[in-house]
Amino acid sequence: MIRNAASDAIRIIRRLWNQADPKTPGEDYKTIWNRAATRNAVDAIFTGATDEIFERSGEADAGRLRPLVGPTARVLNIGCGIGRVERYLAPFVGELWGVDISGEMIARARRRLAGIPNVHLREVAVGEFLSAFETGTFDLVFSFLVLQHMEREDAFRYLEDAARILRSGGALSVQFPNLLSPEYTAAFVEGARVGSRSSGRVRAYTEAEVRHFLELAGFRVESITVSAGARGNAEIYATARR
Repeated sequence: MIRNAASDAIRIIRRLWNQADPKTPGEDYKTIWNRAATRNAVDAIFTGATDEIFERSGEADAGRLRPLVGPTARVLNIGCGIGRVERYLAPFVGELWGVDISGEMIARARRRLAGIPNVHLREVAVGEFLSAFETGTFDLVFSFLVLQHMEREDAFRYLEDAARILRSGGALSVQFPNLLSPEYTAAFVEGARVGSRSSGRVRAYTEAEVRHFLELAGFRVESITVSAGARGNAEIYATARR
């Protein structure tokens, strides 16, 4: 959701909560996000954002990650979309992989990132997770605005696989919506009353749940912070080590 538009938060989250056509519940992630990319990829990734806000957010998130990497780092992004963060992080790492369930998103990312030689993109199949990548080969895995759209079991599987592909001491940086914030509490109540819920809807977490999931997946949590929203607690950011 847009970080600087708290007054519009509930309107935006209503759209996020039912990302897919409510008449077609039960669709898989690939179908949902291919359709969303075709309609408006920027809005699907960062709901309500202008192109300028979209780019600023990518630059800001790349800045959030830069302390965790060096010029030879091998990095992977779970849910790269059209390369929102990749454009701004690639100059500071050795190799950057972006994976996404949507072939439409990947196609747009290839166009957006053309000419950046150290970025590699891969469309993943439903249920593939990160199985294409070897154990212990990445220095950083990150995921922003993505795990929140998955069933919790699937998000956990991605976290487990992230632990597998990270080298010993490698870092994980992830974001989840905070269920205890006023925005996501209201969205949960409203979403509970929707007759047909999208498989791509937002799932919110508490700080305790984020910590528990990361530890279950094999991580040592270094920090958990909250920010954004009307009370400054809408988003949970966690950094952990393998």
